[in-house]
Amino acid sequence: MKILEVTQPAKIVKNTGKEVQIDHGDGTTTTVDTEKNPEAINRDSTGKLTISTSSSSNSAMAQKKKQDKMPRPGEKIAVA
Repeated sequence: MKILEVTQPAKIVKNTGKEVQIDHGDGTTTTVDTEKNPEAINRDSTGKLTISTSSSSNSAMAQKKKQDKMPRPGEKIAVA
């Protein structure tokens, strides 16, 4: 399943520091490896979480900056 095919609203279920598990509410989950892909989940200016689906910005080598805040379990996430 592609990340664009999931339903809304999704929320963070578990964050181990290396992986973030996202529950889509329909029985499916997505696991994002934040060690290999640190820029896959970002916060916008209002503090909401979004998943970036652009492959160039998702590259671990494209950007090496640290995230402002790590996602917490129970937070809502918008799939861009």
